[in-house]
Amino acid sequence: MHKFSFLVFHRDYPEFLEKVREIGVVHLIEKQEDVPDQVRDKYDLIKQVQWVVKQLAKRDAGETTPGEPITDGKTAFEDVRAYYNNLDEKFQQLTLLQKEISQVRPWGDFSKEVIRKLAGENLHVKFFTVAASRFQESWYEEYPIEEIGRHAGQVYFVLIQQGEEEPGIDAEEMRPPERPLSELLHYRKKLEEDLDEINSELDKYVLNALDAIKVYGYRLKEEVDYTNALANTDKQADEKVMLMEGYVPGEKNERLIAYLEKNNILYITQKAEEKDKPPILLKNKKFAEKFEMLGDLYSLPKYNELDLTPFFAPFYMLFFGFCLGDAGYGILMGIAALLLKKKVRKELKQIMGLVFYLGVSTFFFGVISGVFFGIPLFDTGLPVYKDLAARFEQQDTDINMLLFYLSLILGGIQIIFGLFLKAINETKQFGWKHAVGTIGWILLITGSIALYGISRLTGVPFADLNPAFYALLAVSGLMILFLNNLNRNIMINFGLGLWNTYNMATGILGDLLSYIRLFALGISSAILGFVFNSLAVSMSGSIPVVSILVMTIILVIGHGINLFMSGLGAFVHPMRLTFVEFYKNAGFSGGGKQYNPFKKIT
Repeated sequence: MHKFSFLVFHRDYPEFLEKVREIGVVHLIEKQEDVPDQVRDKYDLIKQVQWVVKQLAKRDAGETTPGEPITDGKTAFEDVRAYYNNLDEKFQQLTLLQKEISQVRPWGDFSKEVIRKLAGENLHVKFFTVAASRFQESWYEEYPIEEIGRHAGQVYFVLIQQGEEEPGIDAEEMRPPERPLSELLHYRKKLEEDLDEINSELDKYVLNALDAIKVYGYRLKEEVDYTNALANTDKQADEKVMLMEGYVPGEKNERLIAYLEKNNILYITQKAEEKDKPPILLKNKKFAEKFEMLGDLYSLPKYNELDLTPFFAPFYMLFFGFCLGDAGYGILMGIAALLLKKKVRKELKQIMGLVFYLGVSTFFFGVISGVFFGIPLFDTGLPVYKDLAARFEQQDTDINMLLFYLSLILGGIQIIFGLFLKAINETKQFGWKHAVGTIGWILLITGSIALYGISRLTGVPFADLNPAFYALLAVSGLMILFLNNLNRNIMINFGLGLWNTYNMATGILGDLLSYIRLFALGISSAILGFVFNSLAVSMSGSIPVVSILVMTIILVIGHGINLFMSGLGAFVHPMRLTFVEFYKNAGFSGGGKQYNPFKKIT
């Protein structure tokens, strides 16, 4: 990033702002701490417009006949917002009405006028309810009652008595309904007709006004951006000269500089420094770019810090496939991503690309674990899997044990890789002297693994390699405890080195065990798929057509549930491993601000 400072004569400033916005590469430095009420109100209005656009975009207006396109986005937005407010109000009324109908339905229909006339003759209608088991047939002879109906194990009846004397019936007296059932049903029908009419009008706005409302929202955003640009401008020399500052990526400043030079606008440019907290613009290749949305869920890297996206992307892809681990599901995901990528809007194409990569990984691990739509391929007798199953039986092991060890191996690789990145990050930000302690840990861990590997491969007892191990321990211990930061006092290094040693000794083991979740989730996904297959087979009957239909329904619904639940776990848990274990061991601090240039969007 390059920091630009512009000095512009006040009369030329509006034209300068418009041109800078047209070029669209300057991220303005915000100097005003408090947001004016006018700008805050505009932000609230923009959110409302975005909400309306989102609601309209979700509607299916396929059977609605398009009308004349509406070009006044503001009026269309206000009309649609009013319709949605009316829609919410009608829904609330309908909800309350449905509740009242459920209470009145057991009483059926009645005439309020007849009840009023009876009351005028000192004849009062009392409403009662009692459990059917407690209702006594003798009440018919003792009291002037009439049974209205029976519902949910209750008997509903009315009693007509003269005067206000309390009847001696062992039943619960109910409050008389305010309105008869026929009146409530009439109101419900009217509300449903109103709702249909409102929805019909909203469908018309989907076809005729959605684009205009979007443009209205964009223009509001431009107005807010312009207001902010003015608010964050310093007025110098008795408000005759305007000073504006901003950041521009180095590869995007050629057109801006050409404009400044051509119009003789005074500017100063220098390379941005970390203390200025410049904005962050990630630059990744095609593969890693698909995973940027995942990194954004946590935090952007701070300026001058490594972007970990290209480094965690392959691991996340592998971990997702490990957790889902079904070749059939992987094929479905890959096909769905390829088909939908051509149909979805531009901003969703990146998501479809990510889903495709995750589908490929799921297929790959499904082939390794031998699972295809819940079918255990090692039990099918297929040529390759039959030979592997026989070999596992000879070695007294199975694929699940190998997957367990594989989850730990992948976890160990990611943790060590994170330590390498931490050393690079520290060197990049603070110099190599700050990274000596981290290099010492890398040397100790990788050296110990290497010596153990040599012992296993050559058959040499590990005790015979003790001299090399002690030398490794001495060198790495010196780096970890006394030389961990050459810019500090050696005694301070020793104290901090001991604390760091305690954290590493307890932390790395816990981090490594966290990766067992990959194996556990993969096993649970396979078991659930197998259960649905077994359930479908057990439900088959003697009638061929019905059996096939029942089995198909169970398989589709069952595997749909499994794909959703297991896919959700496969999405969340690798992300947890990335943001907690990997980011911590890589020394990621984050806190960067997204690069957001001042530009035209209509």
